[in-house]
Amino acid sequence: MSRGHPPIRTATANDLRLADVPLRETVELVRIDLTPDEMEPLLERGVLPGCHLCPVRRSPAGDPIIMVDGSLLAIRRELAWCLCVRHTGSNAA
Repeated sequence: MSRGHPPIRTATANDLRLADVPLRETVELVRIDLTPDEMEPLLERGVLPGCHLCPVRRSPAGDPIIMVDGSLLAIRRELAWCLCVRHTGSNAA
């Protein structure tokens, strides 16, 4: 992800971002607000709209470590703000 680039779409008051999701709460990915080139590494790792994400812990620097359909993935906090999610009804990882 390039630093300094604004997201493709501007967040609205109703958008829930992965960065806002409490630990151990499972959500569904709705949209990725990045350019196609910035999105590619996520797509290659299974982070696709419709997949289930669950923040399981934070790194010492505060970056989230997430469970993506059964696999752990460390991402940057800035990237978590680009992932628009919705509640699934399942709150445990």
